Amino acid sequence: MEPLIDVNCSPMECTSLSPSAPIWQDILAQAMTGELLAAMNYTSLSEICDDPAEVADALEHSECERGHAAAFAAEGRKIGVEVCNNVDAKHWKRLRDAFLRCITERDFIGCLIVQEIMLESFAVASYSRVGKVGPGSLGETFARIAAEEGEHVDHAMSILRAERARDAQRFDDKVYRLHLDVMTALAQMLAKECKDGHCEVCHASCVKPSLFEVSLSAAELRGASLQQYLKTLDMLGIPGEVTLRWVTQLPV
Repeated sequence: MEPLIDVNCSPMECTSLSPSAPIWQDILAQAMTGELLAAMNYTSLSEICDDPAEVADALEHSECERGHAAAFAAEGRKIGVEVCNNVDAKHWKRLRDAFLRCITERDFIGCLIVQEIMLESFAVASYSRVGKVGPGSLGETFARIAAEEGEHVDHAMSILRAERARDAQRFDDKVYRLHLDVMTALAQMLAKECKDGHCEVCHASCVKPSLFEVSLSAAELRGASLQQYLKTLDMLGIPGEVTLRWVTQLPV
């Protein structure tokens, strides 16, 4: 399936008169990249499903994520910026590779854990927060998409709860292995400083130091995302004292 939006587009200079437009440009770019990566993940998932209903469901999710990416691009145009994306950027590529390892192993449950529990937890929490402070339709779009991503999590929950009921220790061990890989990358994305250099998605320099200008902060987004992640793990039945220990091991 061809990407909905060219992942190699070249950023253009911001043409909006709003001084905060470059900040929103980078926020939208990160969100759009995440949505396109999710679309790729669901398409890959459809290729290992044996049940035709599961194939159709995965492809429907993929199209939904592409629609989200298109919505973010449209919000950029409204404020006079081109919202670019880069699914091959260092952090996002690492997340994609983790998902593809599950695909290679034909690990359907592992795929759901990565996409629905880990990636969607960050999307739901961060989009919800951006939705509260984003101006006009931009904030409304983030809030709407946050709600739709929450529905994806709910959809997977019954499948994952049933899987854990069969062998809780085996399931929890799998989640922890994936946590070390996926959640470490996500935590590094929202770390206070970009210790590994430019993220390869932001238009110019890192947007995080400027987030306060639009009533956001990397620490706030990180905290909200990890809280959402812990809440989701709790809904699965994994003991809170265990998952809290996992989270405290993540890089800051």
